[in-house]
Amino acid sequence: MKIDASARDYILKKGGKVSITYHDVANTCIDVKTIPEVSIGLPPSTDKYILLNIDGIDVYVDKFVGDSDNLKIKLNKVFGFKYLVLDGWKTI
Repeated sequence: MKIDASARDYILKKGGKVSITYHDVANTCIDVKTIPEVSIGLPPSTDKYILLNIDGIDVYVDKFVGDSDNLKIKLNKVFGFKYLVLDGWKTI
């Protein structure tokens, strides 16, 4: 896993910890393909997370997501609103 330079700066300004959570939406009447959510801070419970330290940032990754060289945390901006995304995630 990698972190884009602008995302790294943003995360460090916000405390240097980020979590990547996969929300399971199984057993629904519609086929939903979700992308893991990237958020600032620790997850509510670290039991189902793998802790990685990437470029000085603590990254708590949902065990379902795992660690992959194809994944990159990026910073997106829309109308001045900044948010983190996980690039490279392949939905099945």
